[in-house]
Amino acid sequence: MAINTENVANANDTLARRRQINTTIQLRRQEEVYSRLPEIEELGYQMTSLGVDFTMAKLAKQEQKAAEIKQHMVAVQEKRKQLLTDNGYDENWLDPVYTCALCKDKGFVDGKICTCLKQEIIKQRQNMLTALSPAPQNTFEEFSLDKYSDTAAGNGISPREQMTDILNYCKKYAEKFHRNRKSLLMLGYSGLGKTHLSCAIADVCVKNGFVVMYASSQSLFEQIERNRHNVQDILNDIIGCDLFILDDLGTEYLTPYGQSVLYNIINTRNINNNPCIFTSNLTEDKDIFRKYGEKIASRLLGGCDVLEFAGDDLRLKK
Repeated sequence: MAINTENVANANDTLARRRQINTTIQLRRQEEVYSRLPEIEELGYQMTSLGVDFTMAKLAKQEQKAAEIKQHMVAVQEKRKQLLTDNGYDENWLDPVYTCALCKDKGFVDGKICTCLKQEIIKQRQNMLTALSPAPQNTFEEFSLDKYSDTAAGNGISPREQMTDILNYCKKYAEKFHRNRKSLLMLGYSGLGKTHLSCAIADVCVKNGFVVMYASSQSLFEQIERNRHNVQDILNDIIGCDLFILDDLGTEYLTPYGQSVLYNIINTRNINNNPCIFTSNLTEDKDIFRKYGEKIASRLLGGCDVLEFAGDDLRLKK
């Protein structure tokens, strides 16, 4: 698992690369525009010269002269913008390029860490976690209902009808996702699409700007047991991210320490009304209580909308 200093260093390296890339973009834009419109380059030289004159006038406390220079600078700037727009460019085309306009890709604003750097640090830790248990790249468009039987089951509903309802529910859940959405517990036998739909929800949420963390239960708790001394950063991110997906719950081996970590994750996110998506092959409430005990099982079953997947193992059909 990652230690904090490594994550911060990697995040800062990412910001440095952004600055380098954005500087290159700006220089290429200048080269293109100046070759087509040399008068714009000349206006740039005028702006630089006027800026020096303005500073000198301010230092000499020549306020009237400074005001006149300022007015001239505005006129030159407006002329440059007009030339750009008249020739098919955005008026700000030659301005510095920033990925984060708030901190100008420096990572700090007024001595405080910028949101963009915080998100990059989280992303670095998330990358280390998902490298251990990579999230499948699934989408709703790839989810097919054709493999589910349309023969009515004992409840009078066919697996295809039931899965159509679940698919539509998951789409709406993703489209209207917010940090206080209710958690989901997807139950069903292997190969019914639980992982696919949970990751399809994640795909939409990530595209909408939310921070999503994914882990397979077995990999997560194996790493937690091996790295107890420096696991807190990852746990903080799991507890604090917008959506946490824990896949294949029930396949992991839990020590008392792992059990306490799982309870901490579920309970803290429940208290903060932050949603999780759990998938599990445990199909009966009694099995969940037997595996995890009352404290965890009651929070899973009572704090989540339960989606019961139906049908035969789709992977066997393939």
